Amino acid sequence: MFLSADFVNNVELSVNQLIGTDFHLENILPVAGGDINHCYQVQGKNQSFFLKVNNAKSFPNLFILEREGLKMIKKIGGAVVPELLVAGQYKDDIFLLMTWINRGEDSQTAQEKLGRMLALLHKNTHDFFGLDYNNYLGSLPQSNTGHRKWSDFFIEERLQNQLIRSKTNGIASTDLLNKFDKLFAKIPQLFPNEFPALLHGDLWNGNYMIDNKGTPYLIDPAVYYGHREMDIALTKLFGGFSQRFYDAYQEVFPLEKDWQKRVDLCNLYVLLFHANVFGGSYIHQVEQIVEKYITK
Repeated sequence: MFLSADFVNNVELSVNQLIGTDFHLENILPVAGGDINHCYQVQGKNQSFFLKVNNAKSFPNLFILEREGLKMIKKIGGAVVPELLVAGQYKDDIFLLMTWINRGEDSQTAQEKLGRMLALLHKNTHDFFGLDYNNYLGSLPQSNTGHRKWSDFFIEERLQNQLIRSKTNGIASTDLLNKFDKLFAKIPQLFPNEFPALLHGDLWNGNYMIDNKGTPYLIDPAVYYGHREMDIALTKLFGGFSQRFYDAYQEVFPLEKDWQKRVDLCNLYVLLFHANVFGGSYIHQVEQIVEKYITK
């Protein structure tokens, strides 16, 4: 993505206004940073920052909502997140500016710290499942309308919303939709009763970082108050978390009996999301999981 001179000057001005020091931008280098954003390292003489850029018309309030999610995790959950500088807009471009994190080794000690951090985050609760505002999961809007019961929230705000999109896209067959109706009747009995937990919401292995001091950072959240097994299940979907992570979590906040049997059920939401965004084999995974739970 081409960054205009005016846009770059605006970024430099934002840094100076917010950190209160004389920052002179020396270079902007593109870096990897996800599927939908253009990401850069903003380099000064003695300090660097991480910059995300996207289109305001395509993703209104994307970075404002990401900033608010990170602030919420830091303030309420006590977890470590990047220091936030500004979520702003210049003409048609929105941007999020954060401190740069120098990557370190993803060691077993770091995994243990990450497990404890997530458990402490999940101990923060609320009086309903959901959130006071909607946000994003990746590139798709995420509905957080509040519900008193987890099963109602999971069905109406997570699975049904993705299924409506899948039906519109021609991905979900009538047979699959009928099978989901059977699954919905079973869901209230499948989950143990728990208080709403503050979730990261998108905790796969690309959404945490370990710095060069061994400190884990949570990044790119899709926060809401939900069943904590949702976060745990997603860590299992793409790998990248060691047994030390799970052992440390269990020491701080033990999971309910048979949580492993609900991993695939929890991951239906993210798999439906992936089917809607990327297509491919994800819908077949969804079909297999639904079949497994309705034939039990």
